[in-house]
Amino acid sequence: MSVEEISNQVIFEVRPYTMVPPENLAQTIKLTIDAIEAGRQGDLVECGTWKGGSSFAMLLAQRYRFGRILKPIWMFDSFQGLPPADERDGPLALQYQQDTNAPGYYDNCSAPIDEVRVAIEAFGFSPAEAIVVPGWFNETIPTHRETLQRSGIAVMRVDCDWYESVSYVLNELAPWISEEGAIILDDYYAWDGCARATHDYLSKNSLGWRIRSMDKFYGAWMIRRDHRIGDL
Repeated sequence: MSVEEISNQVIFEVRPYTMVPPENLAQTIKLTIDAIEAGRQGDLVECGTWKGGSSFAMLLAQRYRFGRILKPIWMFDSFQGLPPADERDGPLALQYQQDTNAPGYYDNCSAPIDEVRVAIEAFGFSPAEAIVVPGWFNETIPTHRETLQRSGIAVMRVDCDWYESVSYVLNELAPWISEEGAIILDDYYAWDGCARATHDYLSKNSLGWRIRSMDKFYGAWMIRRDHRIGDL
């Protein structure tokens, strides 16, 4: 199967478990396959999984492309919904959390962890392939930081919406991204806080990583690269 065929099949299979647009999922799948084919070191990480669809896509893509799962994914999520937004996240974010009857509210993006585990079993993923880490990031990431530092991170999806969460994840985990590894910024165009946290992290650390837009601006991504290479 071509990467495009794999992408179409995987997007169809994970649709019940994600709010992520197909364009974003397709880029996530491509970056995952690219990382493995390029031999980049590290596991996969998603911070903010909801029902697990994007994480499942990254695993299924491996299964279809390589016949087996070569890189596990760490699924960090509170499974209790989003923390409160603040002024850095912008007026639309504050409005989102106030309008609890809106069609896109999804109970403040909460997801029953038992349902996620049922889905993992239905897809046939082992606990070592889909590593579920429930709890708030500032409680769970420190517990696993040393493990991820040793293994490295080949691709990381940052899908945690607000400034504080995005900032925390970047500060704690971005240093362990492998050279040429990818950081996917799911909410870069959706919420002001994600964009601000990303810009602040790059500025604070004097990083020249380029932010690249996904099709139809359904998210963005960066490649960890210490300096510009040729025309790229």
